[in-house]
Amino acid sequence: MARLEALRLVRRRSARPGGGWRRLGWIALGGVTVALTMLAAFPAAWIADGIASQSQRRVLLADADGSLWNGSATLALSAGAGSETATVLPGRLQWSVAFWPLLTGTLRVVVTHSEAMSGPVALAVTPLGWTVQAGAIRLPASLLEGVGAPFNTLRPDGLMRIDWSALQGRFFGRAGEPGAAGPNGHLTLRLDQISSAVSRLRPLGSYRAEIDWTGAEGKLELTTLAGPLHLQGSGTLGRQARFEGTANADPDAATQLVGLLSLLGRREDNVTRLRF
Repeated sequence: MARLEALRLVRRRSARPGGGWRRLGWIALGGVTVALTMLAAFPAAWIADGIASQSQRRVLLADADGSLWNGSATLALSAGAGSETATVLPGRLQWSVAFWPLLTGTLRVVVTHSEAMSGPVALAVTPLGWTVQAGAIRLPASLLEGVGAPFNTLRPDGLMRIDWSALQGRFFGRAGEPGAAGPNGHLTLRLDQISSAVSRLRPLGSYRAEIDWTGAEGKLELTTLAGPLHLQGSGTLGRQARFEGTANADPDAATQLVGLLSLLGRREDNVTRLRF
């Protein structure tokens, strides 16, 4: 009979304490490394596709470059799905994503724009909701064409500035209840030296809109600051958006603004009624 010492037998090695957990740790570390590598290479173009889909193609990020962590794109607005044109904002929108807050379930993005914003604005998103720092942005009024009627007919030109307080919103909640789903905060929209492609009189005036968002709806108040074309009114924003107001011209500009006023609405009691 052969002796065991002469046979090449596979012998079991004594298991070291904690060896299995150590292997699992290395496997987990490898998985995290692969996941982070994939996220780091996540192209900005995919983000642009997601934003276009969620906004029904009203907000477009063109020529997207970079990745999820650091990227840039050209911002454009359109009237939505089916629109064949879009208004492009000069300059580049840039964003960066902080890594460490992701470990606590918070997506923190810092956004800036080379032409329109004087400083960066931070956006934080959690599974329950989101917050945006107070800030401001300067835009050409021609971007309003992307909103649709009546701006796509008037084709406005001039300067537009949007200032907002700290904004916040929740992803869940019933409409009308405190903390309902949707944004909460105040915005001021100022339109300076506005003119229109359908009127030779330039400028038409300067205007201010105060917007209060609460949940799924916002309230809007429009007033005239200066100019021969006086606009005022109020309305709501959201799924059932509407606006009612009046428009009238200074006596010395009435003749020049007849055509424009007829496009804005029906004339009643010496004023033009605005209903959108």
